[in-house]
Amino acid sequence: MARQVGTALQIVLIAIALAVAGALVAYLGFPTYFDLVQRLFPQVSETETFWSWIDWSYLLLTLAIVLPIAAFGGVWLSRRIVVPLLEVARAIRAVAAGDLSARANPHIKGFGESARLVEDFNAMAERLERAEAELRYSNSAAAHELRTPLTILKGRLQGVADGVFTLDDDLVSLLIGQVDGMTRIVEDLRTLGLFNAGTLELSVIDTDLAAIVHAATNLSADALRTKSITLHLDLEPAPVAADPARLHQVVLALIDNAMRYAPGKPLSISTKVEHGHAVLTVTDSGRGLSPEALRNAFEPFWRDEESRARDKGGSGLGLSVVRAIAHAHDGQVRSENLPGHGARFTVTLPAPKARFTMENGFV
Repeated sequence: MARQVGTALQIVLIAIALAVAGALVAYLGFPTYFDLVQRLFPQVSETETFWSWIDWSYLLLTLAIVLPIAAFGGVWLSRRIVVPLLEVARAIRAVAAGDLSARANPHIKGFGESARLVEDFNAMAERLERAEAELRYSNSAAAHELRTPLTILKGRLQGVADGVFTLDDDLVSLLIGQVDGMTRIVEDLRTLGLFNAGTLELSVIDTDLAAIVHAATNLSADALRTKSITLHLDLEPAPVAADPARLHQVVLALIDNAMRYAPGKPLSISTKVEHGHAVLTVTDSGRGLSPEALRNAFEPFWRDEESRARDKGGSGLGLSVVRAIAHAHDGQVRSENLPGHGARFTVTLPAPKARFTMENGFV
């Protein structure tokens, strides 16, 4: 198999070839130039030798000057182009071998495209390393969240088998509660996984966000009373083309978040259409969000330091699922603190172009 010529050597050879081509053009074009001079200036003497030693000296001197310059320029050019490519190739091999911290040297100077290639690769490698770290953390957190209910289930069932516990209604309710908790975690993980893979399926229909909120609050009425939460609704028609089941999941997650962090405080939920978007606002009257919570509230498995306990902090997936579902609908979600106290979560979804009326629905 023939040995391939390196890119740097190819650039040098091409530069030399161009220099030789320039010299040949000068050599072959000189007779034409001389003939033109004789025609324009017939008084010029024709007795001298056509190619005198001066002419040859001129040509050789030209080559002696042009060739080193071309070779030096080719080497310099090849280094500015090839060295960044070699550095990126080295970093790629390191990443392929499992070292996600590998980076191309950003101090290597290169021309436009090659310099941008180094920057783009380093940005990609950084995102890849961060994604891999988040995956490891998510796997560890998921295992941690599932370990507790599994331990309770195993311990109680083992106790029943050993005759320590009696399988009465209270124990059955406890076991069912643990299974329900694991089911929610698994479903939330499934939703996030499908969204991250770009395969979260939505059964989109024309619906009203206000009707979805009304149904979700009715379902949560008993839980809200248990937490001594007074609910205030301000539901204006808010038409959306969306998956009602997913939006129902969003509303329940936001209500659950308020019950965990602002028990015994009033809760306000409103819907409206604003600037061509359907807007859902959930406002509690708790202590508000810490600066760290404002930055990380929608990250999977994140909990504020003050709410690490499972009885208050939950699984840490609810708000991340809210964000995933909102983004899947081409919408947005944001959190903010209210002046004085309380936190507000706002979900904004594109409203359909169809006209909506309370009496006739979509028309």
